[in-house]
Amino acid sequence: MELVEKCQAANIGFIAMKGLAGGLINQSRLAMAYMSQFDHVLPIWGIQKESELDEWLSYMQNTPVLDDEMKAFIEKEKTELSGDFCRGCGYCMPCPAGIMINQCARMSLMLRRAPSKSWLTPEMQAEMKKIENCLHCGLCSSKCPYELDTPTLLQKNYEDYQKVLSGEVKVQ
Repeated sequence: MELVEKCQAANIGFIAMKGLAGGLINQSRLAMAYMSQFDHVLPIWGIQKESELDEWLSYMQNTPVLDDEMKAFIEKEKTELSGDFCRGCGYCMPCPAGIMINQCARMSLMLRRAPSKSWLTPEMQAEMKKIENCLHCGLCSSKCPYELDTPTLLQKNYEDYQKVLSGEVKVQ
């Protein structure tokens, strides 16, 4: 089947699964099982490869059912991604000190949920170092739709980043 025909066959809907894990879920089987709990909800899939489309289409024939293991994983994700979790929306920008807040404030998360190599480049190290020059003016916090204490969050992420760079903390 051609890719266009596959997309048409998938009947991609209009409601995305955003609530679970802040949209960061990376397990399609779990995502489909979660979504299937709700009537009249269809996912908008972030498909980038034909193999991913094939995976989603297979769920139309054999829809996964949410089990206890999946529920436990969801609860773990909710706990990890609640509280001072920066979603990277960028409403806090621009920063008067030049800090790339929308990346730096979620660095600890990115180091653990994405291949860390691209977050440990000399360029990203320079961006993270800018946190040392934070003015603590509160401008970023005043613009944050999640009411995060952004300067404190930046500092926590910077401390963790330094531990990763020194090898004290291991990431993928």
